[in-house]
Amino acid sequence: MKKYLILLAVMLPLGAFAQLEVYDRYTPGGKHEPNINYFGSKKLSGRFALTYFGLLEHQWGEALVGASYAPLPSLILGLSAGIEHGTTSPRYSASIWTGNKTTTFAALWELGEGKSNYLYKANLFYKYTNTFTIGVTAWRKHGVGPNFRYTVPHIKSTLWIMPAYDLDADKTRIMAGIQIPMQ
Repeated sequence: MKKYLILLAVMLPLGAFAQLEVYDRYTPGGKHEPNINYFGSKKLSGRFALTYFGLLEHQWGEALVGASYAPLPSLILGLSAGIEHGTTSPRYSASIWTGNKTTTFAALWELGEGKSNYLYKANLFYKYTNTFTIGVTAWRKHGVGPNFRYTVPHIKSTLWIMPAYDLDADKTRIMAGIQIPMQ
């Protein structure tokens, strides 16, 4: 049994996709909130994939593992479960992605312990050129606003900035970050 687990641990990363995202959430008045996200997926077949997601903030973190199903090339559905910092209750997530070469829509919902322990994030993006993408994002605890992205061709990483109005906190924020593929 131990040999099979070692073989699985060695073989699983082959053909996997992973992405690291680092960003800062800035609130006028000088408050900075750095954040690190990582996401990865490993195709199990043409339609199914194993997924994982993790997030680390200054005083909070989470880790989710799940699966995604692609009934069509332009539609991916996902479900995940995991843990979060500061509670013994599980955290759950559901997601949807749909799109084509130029326009994409993605949404995710997370639910932890308690009725106010939830997150939503929805992105609608239009790929204007091979390097410039514009969109709109609604993101709980971050805000609603335009999202501008520039992909640096030589390093295949995406720089982004999002000015937003946070509906929960009733204040403006600005987020800026970088997404780095880890293939």
